[in-house]
Amino acid sequence: MIFKEVFQLLIFNAQRPTLNPPSVAAATYGAAGIQRPMFKVNAPAAIVFGFVTSLSAQFTPAFLQNDSYWGDGKAEFNFYDAKIVREGQARPCEVLHILVREPFDPKQWTKVDDWKRPGVLPVVKLNQILHVPTGTYAYQQMHSSFWKIDNGLLLKWSLTSNDGSGNTFKEMRRFGEQLAFNWHTYWEGMADGSENIALPANGYFYDELPLRVRTIDFSKPNGEFGIQLAPTMINSKKEAIVFKPAKVSFASREEAIEVDLEHAGGKDHFVLDREFPFLLREWSAADRSHLKLKRSLKIDYWNYNKPGDRERALKDPMLRHPD
Repeated sequence: MIFKEVFQLLIFNAQRPTLNPPSVAAATYGAAGIQRPMFKVNAPAAIVFGFVTSLSAQFTPAFLQNDSYWGDGKAEFNFYDAKIVREGQARPCEVLHILVREPFDPKQWTKVDDWKRPGVLPVVKLNQILHVPTGTYAYQQMHSSFWKIDNGLLLKWSLTSNDGSGNTFKEMRRFGEQLAFNWHTYWEGMADGSENIALPANGYFYDELPLRVRTIDFSKPNGEFGIQLAPTMINSKKEAIVFKPAKVSFASREEAIEVDLEHAGGKDHFVLDREFPFLLREWSAADRSHLKLKRSLKIDYWNYNKPGDRERALKDPMLRHPD
């Protein structure tokens, strides 16, 4: 089985844009303006070992591969009552998480309309949408992550953030075990830039957690394992991407699974349903932010875009996950 996965990864890497060797003095940019990593992979073994190390944590792609759940042409639509810390205070608001399977073009790094186009990869995407009022203005932010369903690798994330001061855009693209990071912000000293970052073994981003905690191997009633964790990117500044040791532990209770994450910033606590799809019911973050699920739908939400459709969808019992 592992050789099949490795072969698929080699095919993916063969389709990605050509990587620049370290001797190139200036960065080059693709059509989207994203810097390609200035490094060189000399042998397939480097790809193979990079893939194997990514499997050593207890996150499993099986959750993403459940065709009966993700292949129904609908999205998981989760509304959370939330308190999100901005400007040093916890602000009451609503947070929306949208999870959906879609076709991904690794050459354009975009969704495609034709599932059958050669080279298209199936991914699961998570959109985290935050509208956080702060007095006379609001933070409006969306973070998107894209994972390959065959092996669970994070291919890309992007962030848009706007508030009463300005707009920010950040994006990361994965090339093997390297990350190409690009940013545009309204802050002095970090207006524009790109850098390449080495991804450590068991390296994950904090903003992956709403999905990652649901992909833990729950075949045992409890357990713990270590990862390397980068901080949240959901903010308007260019933050340094530094991976630091963190510990994940989980325990199955009578009616829920509880997951704890101990990291450099403190401790996060997650409460999940005991059974698949392991809905994220509650998230208490180290910074005092808090999310509590108030309604979960399975819905083709792109067809619910007329006035009153939100209320109609929320009232439809056929769209609801069991409470």
